[in-house]
Amino acid sequence: MTGRETTSERVAIVGPGRVGTALASALPAARYRVVAVAGRGPSALADFRARVPDAVETSPTLAAADADLVLLCVSDDALTDVVRAVARDDGVRTGSRWVHVAGGFGLAPLHPARLAGAKVAACHPAQTFPSPDDGRARLPGAAWAVTADSRDHGWAERLVADLGGRPVRVPDSARLLYHTALTVGSNATAAVVALARDLLAAAGIADPHPFLGPLSTASAAGAAEHGAAALTGPVRRGDAGTVAAHLQELAVVMPEAVDAYRALARLTLSYARRAGLDDVSTAAVAAVLDDDEPGGDDE
Repeated sequence: MTGRETTSERVAIVGPGRVGTALASALPAARYRVVAVAGRGPSALADFRARVPDAVETSPTLAAADADLVLLCVSDDALTDVVRAVARDDGVRTGSRWVHVAGGFGLAPLHPARLAGAKVAACHPAQTFPSPDDGRARLPGAAWAVTADSRDHGWAERLVADLGGRPVRVPDSARLLYHTALTVGSNATAAVVALARDLLAAAGIADPHPFLGPLSTASAAGAAEHGAAALTGPVRRGDAGTVAAHLQELAVVMPEAVDAYRALARLTLSYARRAGLDDVSTAAVAAVLDDDEPGGDDE
C-alpha cells in the first residue's frame, strides 16, 4: 500500500441533507475524516452535527479548499451553480477528488472543478433515503452508478466499495436515461402503491400495509428480475370483464382514480402482450380501456 492509502482522507460534505448525512456517517473512520460541512438550513446542519460532531460548519468554498474528497449532495438544480461558485472563488484544491451523487447528471456539472485541477466522478446510489439513518442502513449491497474518466474509475469505485456499495459503470451519455428508469421504478412505484393504499382504505381496511407491503415488494422484485414475465392479474390473464368491473367501481367510489387506472392498465397490457397474451384477449381488454363510460350500455 502507498502512504496515501493508509492515511485518512479529509472529507467535506456540501449539502447536509438526508443523503449527505447518511454518507458522512457511513464513511469508514479508518480511512475518512469528515472535517467540514456546508449547507443551508439550521435543522439539517444540526442533524448532521449530531451524527458527525467533529465537522466544522463553513461555506462551500472554505469546506472544499481544505479537503481531499468533496462530496456534493446538494439538489440537482443547485449542483452546477455550487460547483461554479466554488471554482470561481478558488475553493478547488489541485488533486482533490470531487464526487456528486445526482442520478441524472454525468460529469458536466463538475467541469469547473476539473479545470481547476480536481479529479471528478459522478456516483449515484440506487437507493432511497427516507431519513439519514434509514439511508445508511440501506447502503450495504446497494448498486451505484459510477461515471468517470478511465483514469478516475479506480478511486471512485473504491469510494463506493468503502461505503458498502457495488459500483456499476454507467457511460456519461446514458446518465439521464438511467435516472429516468430509476425515477419510474422508485417514485412512480411509490405513487402507485400510495394509490392502492387509498383504495384499500376506501374499502374499509384500516391497516393496508399487511396487504400491500408483501404484495408490492414481491411484485417489484419479480419484475426487476424477470421483466414482463413476472406480470400477474386480470390484465395479464385477459380478464376484460374484471377490468370493466374495476372501472365501474372506481367511477362510483373514487372517480379521480379512473384515469390513473386506465393509464396503468394500458401500460400493463403492452407488457402482457409481450409476455404472451393472445391477440383476442388483448383486443378485449383494450376495448374496455377505450370505453369512456364502462357499463354505460347496460342502462
